[in-house]
Amino acid sequence: MEAAPDPSSEGLLRHLRLPAEVLLVGVLVCVAALPVVTSLAAAGAGAVLLRELVADDRTPTVRRFLHLVGGALRQPVALLAPFAVAAVAALDTLALLAGLPGGTVTGPPLALALVAVLLTGVRAAARWRPGDSWRTVLAEAAPLVLRDWPGSLMLVGALVVLGVVAAHAPAFVMVLPGLLVMAGVAVERRTRRPARSRS
Repeated sequence: MEAAPDPSSEGLLRHLRLPAEVLLVGVLVCVAALPVVTSLAAAGAGAVLLRELVADDRTPTVRRFLHLVGGALRQPVALLAPFAVAAVAALDTLALLAGLPGGTVTGPPLALALVAVLLTGVRAAARWRPGDSWRTVLAEAAPLVLRDWPGSLMLVGALVVLGVVAAHAPAFVMVLPGLLVMAGVAVERRTRRPARSRS
């Protein structure tokens, strides 16, 4: 006669499995975002996996992730938006490094603009669902950067922490994009929870 499973050991296994699943999502997002132009699609797919993990206890898989990334990349905006941001950031950096006149004055506003664009991308990825239009999701996420400023401050804090981690422990770079996506999902769930409780 088999012994009944110990509930405490099942709980321990679940607590050990959850970080491993989150780390898997982080690695998948990082690898898929390496070409840069796929970063928005990778972040959106990672956000879907994290929401499914939290809401439905659905274990993330590589196959599911690739399916989500493929669906996200069917829309040209998913490729064009990261490319445009990367191109502008590269041009701005080159202009500042070249010592162009006014570089010290325009540098801080450009840095703030790039942070705002990055926050918009993270918030859009956290809101995206399969079948959603990236154009619509990005348009909805942009005003949230200022309107939900507490959430944006949380994401800026996450960026700072991830930057410190990357500087002091480069081995963790592979999971940092996934952790940023996780922060975006947490901020998004925070803004949607009151609406669910009222319904």
